[in-house]
Amino acid sequence: MALTGNLLASDESSPDLPPSIEFRIKIASGPGATVTGWPSKGGIYALSSCLGVELDFLELDRFRNKERPSASDADSNSDEEAHCNRMRQLGATWWRSEEAYHLSRLEYPAPSNSFLKVGWPAGGGVWVLKTTLEGAGEKGAGMIQNAYSMEERCRVIKQIGGIFYANAKKCPDLDLP
Repeated sequence: MALTGNLLASDESSPDLPPSIEFRIKIASGPGATVTGWPSKGGIYALSSCLGVELDFLELDRFRNKERPSASDADSNSDEEAHCNRMRQLGATWWRSEEAYHLSRLEYPAPSNSFLKVGWPAGGGVWVLKTTLEGAGEKGAGMIQNAYSMEERCRVIKQIGGIFYANAKKCPDLDLP
């Protein structure tokens, strides 16, 4: 299979590429979410790192992944076309295939595998989520960046398994005075 710019030169799938995209919105380790859409003309639209304001504009839940709609449902098809049009209003990139999209996203691995997010509730203490990047992705920890306030951020950290320290100085993950 040859590569031409960012596009595959053939329609063959590569066994090294990720499987077909299963979600319209996918929240991983963040920030934000990746939003995809499948227009009637074929191919795929993609927006990366969508934050709360963009997700609200796209009429998507900021805290939940949403599965890809069924291609065999006529109502889903018209809804998907409207979704793609909203994505285009935010500057979505169109790719002729999912394979071409996947190839465009190949990157070098991150230098650190550590993931730490902190929330400070008004009532005191601290909420902490410490995990690996992989663990953060499995938990959908990117939703933390979608919070509109620190209180909402604390609720999200709690929801995905964070630890609460009533005395922030006892948190081993923070270097506090």
